[in-house]
Amino acid sequence: MSKGEKDPVIEYIKELDLVFSRLINRFRWLFRKYSSDEITGTQLAVLRCLRAEGACTTSYLAEVLGVTLSAITALVNRLYRQGLASRERKEKDRRQVWINITPRGLQYLQEAEQGRYFLLSMYFSRLPEEEREEFLRMMKKVLDLIESDEQLE
Repeated sequence: MSKGEKDPVIEYIKELDLVFSRLINRFRWLFRKYSSDEITGTQLAVLRCLRAEGACTTSYLAEVLGVTLSAITALVNRLYRQGLASRERKEKDRRQVWINITPRGLQYLQEAEQGRYFLLSMYFSRLPEEEREEFLRMMKKVLDLIESDEQLE
């Protein structure tokens, strides 16, 4: 590529970044607008992780969600105060705190997801099934590429 020539991949990435950022921001706006709850998307992600993994340490949650330990501690404290998560110390290592989702947290998560899925279905149902499937396939493919990249670890 000569000087002054634009790299088509970089130009594509710029547009993709803009579209993806706008899409995520619009999702957040929709969820806030149509939700009376006072729980953040990151708190929902914590509850999802706890549902999938079972009891986890704050260090594990921070790593999986890509946030700092202090941020995850604040998130867990808020979930704990709301009765959506519990904390437990194991006898073997009293220094380590294990976080788990409570039955109330599980019910809350299910209701929140149901509302989010319904809201998104109003938009995605307007796309032909083949396009929805292709979109999901491509998103999974990109995610697999990123997650399997040894350079990032």
